[in-house]
Amino acid sequence: MCDVEACPKGVYRAQVVKKETVERRRIEILEATCDVVIERGFAGTRVADVAKKLGVSNSLIHYHFASKEELLAAAFEHYARKDLVDMQRDSDSAPTAVAKLWRLIESYVPEGSDDVEWMIWIDAWGEALRNPKMKPISQELDEQSIAVFEKTLRAGNESGEFHCVHPRESATRISGLIDGLAVQYAAHEGVLKRKEFIRLMRQLAASETGLSPDDIRDSRRSSKSTNGQKGRQDDEGPRSASLATEFDLRQLFNNYADALSRNDLVKLLTYFSDDAKISMNGNLIAADTQGISEIFTSQFDINHMTIEVPLVMSFYADEGNGTAHGNFTVECRSLNSTSKSKTEIFRSVDTYRRTSIGWRCTDRQRTSS
Repeated sequence: MCDVEACPKGVYRAQVVKKETVERRRIEILEATCDVVIERGFAGTRVADVAKKLGVSNSLIHYHFASKEELLAAAFEHYARKDLVDMQRDSDSAPTAVAKLWRLIESYVPEGSDDVEWMIWIDAWGEALRNPKMKPISQELDEQSIAVFEKTLRAGNESGEFHCVHPRESATRISGLIDGLAVQYAAHEGVLKRKEFIRLMRQLAASETGLSPDDIRDSRRSSKSTNGQKGRQDDEGPRSASLATEFDLRQLFNNYADALSRNDLVKLLTYFSDDAKISMNGNLIAADTQGISEIFTSQFDINHMTIEVPLVMSFYADEGNGTAHGNFTVECRSLNSTSKSKTEIFRSVDTYRRTSIGWRCTDRQRTSS
């Protein structure tokens, strides 16, 4: 074959068209093979069945694939990779790591005992025991499945949503449990209901990420429908924050209080997001970081020290949406330049948003008692 520069344009174009035609025919054969496998299983699929479905001769199939074993392995790889790509694309579009993880789980869990995708996967595992061409492909795809979960768990650690100590091990356990339960669910009708399957996956995912089972959800879309019934809307509003989220929010407030007591404006401002607002007794007193900075600068000019002690502190979160709020009763003690002290009690609702650098307060509404 001549190189691109040396070939006449017509010859090069003919080569490109031929290559595209060969690749298109190959994909047609792979997709037809998948259809036959769904009907007959890998063991029951013959080259002649694929040829018949396409209306071509056996020799055309063998032109593209040297053996039946090679054909079956390539067909499974073609089908499974598309499945993984679709699943990854759906997960990547989710707004938070929690939602990404839930979408992965939801995509993996079979829709029913007759789920076509899982019929192929389960059958492929059995075929891999006998087909040397299938075995390395099956292993590689299983490893890719684990890698998809691992990537999501690591992203959740980086965003502060998860406390997953060993992401690779956790990903292996999550993927392995789905695989094992899927075999029971698909092969033994009535042994395991999908609702129970989902519940078990929520429990495991929660234990691996430091969240509660109720937090493992995607609140921006409803669960998949089952048995023809409309899926329950997952978005039921904020719940008590998970232990991990409550720890992060408490730590955030403690850092704020520490900075306030030392008149450290730079560190204090890290409590707030760039678009944060502060209201006092229903009146907006700061609409951005600049306004917040001016309020605390003025306060530091007046007081040598200001200490805020939370008398009551409770947190609620919508983990799926990455939002939370804290309800506080705060005792504020201040000492001015003449050493005169003052004590006030405030009720405060601080609203938070999870960002790439952790939780930040986006809105503070305080009322004096």
